[in-house]
Amino acid sequence: MKMIFWLAYKMLLGNLKRAIFPFLGVVGGISALVLSLALGDGGERMITTNLMAIGNNRIMLGGDELSKRDIQILENYPFVDYVFFPEARKYDGNNIFRGYSKKALMAMGLNSNLGNMEVILDKNQFPDTNIGDKIELITEAGRKNFIVADLYEEKNPFELTRQGNRIIVSQDYFGKLFGIYRFKEIVVSFYPNEDSEELIPIILQKFNNDRRGINQIRLLETPEVYKRIIKIQKMVRNTLGALAFISICLGGFGIMNLIAGGVKARTVHIGILRAIGLSKENVTKVFLAEGIIIAISGTICGLLLGVICSFIVEKIIMIPPMFKVIKIIIYLIIALTFGIGIGIFPAKKAGEMSITEALREN
Repeated sequence: MKMIFWLAYKMLLGNLKRAIFPFLGVVGGISALVLSLALGDGGERMITTNLMAIGNNRIMLGGDELSKRDIQILENYPFVDYVFFPEARKYDGNNIFRGYSKKALMAMGLNSNLGNMEVILDKNQFPDTNIGDKIELITEAGRKNFIVADLYEEKNPFELTRQGNRIIVSQDYFGKLFGIYRFKEIVVSFYPNEDSEELIPIILQKFNNDRRGINQIRLLETPEVYKRIIKIQKMVRNTLGALAFISICLGGFGIMNLIAGGVKARTVHIGILRAIGLSKENVTKVFLAEGIIIAISGTICGLLLGVICSFIVEKIIMIPPMFKVIKIIIYLIIALTFGIGIGIFPAKKAGEMSITEALREN
């Protein structure tokens, strides 16, 4: 086998001009595949993050007097992820204080054990602040010193349009800080795998029964935005899958054309190889080895070029690339296997060519 690859390597060196174009074709195809996968996954992550920040699998309920007790009732239901009051928001000077329950903070991946005088800040608005620092903020009661319990990055585009420093406190401390304990709206977020449409009548009946209050809870908003987001996610995944499939096919056919072109251009060499005693099987192996050498070397160069181009394109379109190494390797293996696999036919055709036919063709 070493002799086969050595012979294929020497044949390539003997005519670099013929080999350079297929090599560049493989480099271009692989770099395009890596670029599309990296930017596609990065774009999907950005779209998913931004869209999911706008809408989750949740509903909004309304009532005349909603309190902390209602949060406790709802968050005990097995199908409820977390609950919060959208009205638990206070504009105080240049600051926006928001109160969240413990389960809501846990769902957001933040420190859920917030105590009095502890806050969570947007790290983009407080770049020089670290967890554990003391910070002075203006409230209705004047200037107060708080302890930074955690930092986060706001991704909800609606929240980003609001003017003011974003500050998160616990729901309990929000009430103590501003004296606001009663609300008229409450958002219930279900787990992603739950069917909110089926749960709406169940939660309305159960919640009203468990509250045992005079005022009935009513549905204010359904998760239509969430449903549209799921559809958009599926569309993005299907589109990326189609692009990856096209890239694999183009790369595979490119390798096949490389082998087929080599057979056509090297008809005289086939005749000479057969004349000096090389068997049909070995002639086939030589052309396959030639294709494998160019395909692998082109893949390595294309991989490096694709990574470099991904970071260059990021500066232009502002989409950070996301390199899923295992996924990229799988796609590269599929492209190479597909290309070399379908390249067996022209390579086999070269091996079956008779000596007289090959020399006459020249």
